[in-house]
Amino acid sequence: MSRNIKLKYLLPTVAMLTACAGPSAVTDAVKQLEIPKHWVSKPLNNIASIGIDNWVNSFNHPQLSQLIRQAIDNNYSFKAQAAALAIAKERIIVADASDLPELSLTLNQSRRKTVETSGSSYSNSADINLKLSYELDLWGKLSDEQAKAQLTYASELAKYQQAELTLVADVTIAYFALVEAKSLLTLYQERARNLQSNLDMIQSSYRLGLTDALDVYLTQNNVSSELARVAEQQQQVSSKSRALELLLGEYPDADIASDVELMSLDTELVQGIPSDILTRRSDIMSSWYDLLATDASLAIAHKQRFPLISLTASTGDSSNELGNLLDGGAMAWSLIGNLTMPLFNAGRLASLEEQARLAVIQKEQLYLQEVYQAFSDVENNLANANSLKQRYEHYKKAKDNAISAEKISFDQYLKGLVTYTTVLESQRRAFDAQSTLIQLQNQLLSNRISLFVALGGSPFSETASLQSK
Repeated sequence: MSRNIKLKYLLPTVAMLTACAGPSAVTDAVKQLEIPKHWVSKPLNNIASIGIDNWVNSFNHPQLSQLIRQAIDNNYSFKAQAAALAIAKERIIVADASDLPELSLTLNQSRRKTVETSGSSYSNSADINLKLSYELDLWGKLSDEQAKAQLTYASELAKYQQAELTLVADVTIAYFALVEAKSLLTLYQERARNLQSNLDMIQSSYRLGLTDALDVYLTQNNVSSELARVAEQQQQVSSKSRALELLLGEYPDADIASDVELMSLDTELVQGIPSDILTRRSDIMSSWYDLLATDASLAIAHKQRFPLISLTASTGDSSNELGNLLDGGAMAWSLIGNLTMPLFNAGRLASLEEQARLAVIQKEQLYLQEVYQAFSDVENNLANANSLKQRYEHYKKAKDNAISAEKISFDQYLKGLVTYTTVLESQRRAFDAQSTLIQLQNQLLSNRISLFVALGGSPFSETASLQSK
């Protein structure tokens, strides 16, 4: 499927098609949207900013870029969307065929037996007919059907581009979710080893009579709990691997490599202005084209009530033998003009036009809902980004303090200065801070990806987007 057709190149064509359409039910509520000039949520820090296009390369993960390409080539849902786009393109051919007359050829041969009192007789008959028919588009109904086909194709193209963006985002999120799961698994395994080392030391002290049996049991309980957590996290790693493999179109055997450390973000996004997303987001563009296509259906339904004028020309020959057809003799011909006008249909055509008008109203409200939902998505992601950054900075400090407190408390415990309960509490806080920090890193990355999508960012550069698959 070639991807060298961009939505912005279709805009002049769409404007020309809709300019000559019939009655329209699209209201000023859509044509003159009141949109704020700036986003309400603002970045917290004055740090370097990056654009929202070519955002896959902003993560600087060669393996991730390779997996994304693999998903675009092999993902089953994306291939289905490509087929839907191809179907919409073929429908344009069907609609444009009305510009030319239709020519058909009919060839018949028959043999008939006639039974009479005196006996039976046989007769042969053969005929050939060439028919040319053409419908005059006096009211522009056929042009409206062509416009509808073009608008439907534009909508499918936007859906195709949105499907690509969604797939890229899903693969990226799934990839970092796998990295997070592996990072947590590494943390749990390291914690289990440390607890086992602590248990060995406490058991040695117990045999020397320096510690209580309760401390041994508590430590053994922690070791067992942590080993159980390791087993559970191994299953999480397998589950995340299968989810990513499914997006890649591979068999989900949980055998895929990934990095073992999450990256940190040190940039902000260039947010632009709210009105930008009306033309940048493919899902909104698709909804807009759907609205225009539905409005074109209203024009078609309206013109169905007008007379239909068509011309039919035919010529042919007949003979009692097939071989004698077209033997050079004069052939019969006819030229017929047809006028068909609905006079009475019990209000059926009027009802169909009213249904088409109500369908436009329905599509318009769905479009407005989608537009304001898009605004909400951006505002929520911007606000969430600020909250996540604040939490990350606080937990980063908490992790350093908790790790230091854990080491000091265990050293003091071995010296008999604190109880083992203090050690357990410090270990819990250190573990919670480390695991939360890893989870926050992934949440920041997921938020960044969601913000790219919400702002209508392109995952690839313009050059990459114009390449053919």
